[in-house]
Formats: sequence, structure tokens, C-alpha cells
Amino acid sequence: MRKLWATLAVVLSTASLLVLGPTTTACACSCADFKPAESLDWADLAFTGVVVDIDRPLLNDGSGDLTATLKVESVVKGQATGEVEVKTAVEGPSCGFDFVEGNRYFVYSREGRTDLCIGNKSLGSAPEVPLSGDMPYGVLIATGATVVIVVLGGWLLLRRRTPRSAADRIGKGA
Repeated sequence: MRKLWATLAVVLSTASLLVLGPTTTACACSCADFKPAESLDWADLAFTGVVVDIDRPLLNDGSGDLTATLKVESVVKGQATGEVEVKTAVEGPSCGFDFVEGNRYFVYSREGRTDLCIGNKSLGSAPEVPLSGDMPYGVLIATGATVVIVVLGGWLLLRRRTPRSAADRIGKGA
């Protein structure tokens, strides 16, 4: 019976890590058709801004979009003031641009979207701009669930291993 519980605990722990763990995508991004001179023509908004928040999907399966909120500093093409939200694929293999909170970028966007190939440029860190990011709830939930499963499995194993005394067995009618 001990082996059954030990095996069950190992299987549940491994399964939870596989299900809730990080994933990778099987697609590839190719920027072979990218011509830097066409970026400004392609974009309906070209601006310099600082990423103040990044909203990622709760469970990252590699196929969704993230939304980067940028505080606009200057505009080269189009009109924008205050903050602008720009969507991109979650990961680089899906042509997603890798925004980092607190960094300044020159961004080309069209209809609120951008990608890895269009020619966005990182201009470095911007420590003078306050960030408005939130807690990564998906990671916290996954970690908490894994801890609960491991602790519960360990407790069940210890409970099964602890022999009951003869007095306990007689008193309980066992």
C-alpha cells in the first residue's frame, strides 16, 4: 500500500509540473521579407515610449497575445498621447516582440499591433518612469497548487507509514 501512495504522489507531482509548467511553441518566425525602409510606411503609429505594464495571458500556451502599455514620449507618425496599448504575440517564435517593463522603445504599430520583424528598437532602461505592473497571478496559482499537492502527498505517505499502537487499535475497534 505504501508503494501505491508513493507512486501516486510522484505521478501527481510530475503531472502537475507538466500541465502547469512552461511550454514552448513549434512554430517559427521568419523576418526574411522585412525591409527596414518600409517600416514607417507600414505603420499607422510610430512613437517612442516606455513600457509601464505588460498584460500576459493567465496560462501561457504560446498562442495568445500580450498587451504592452507604453507611456508615449514622442510621436513620429500618427497621433497618440498619454498611454498606448500595443498587442503582439506572446513569444518570439510566433513573431512576438519581447517588451520589458521599464524599458524605452521606438515602436512601429498598425491598428494597435506590432511584431518582431517590423523594426522596433530598444532604447534602454528608463528608471525615471514609474511602472504600473501587477502580480503574476498565473504563476502564483500554479506554484501554490503544486505545493499543496506535494505537501498533501507527503502527509498521506507519512500517515500511512506511522504504525498504530496496539492500544490505539483496540480502542478504535480495529
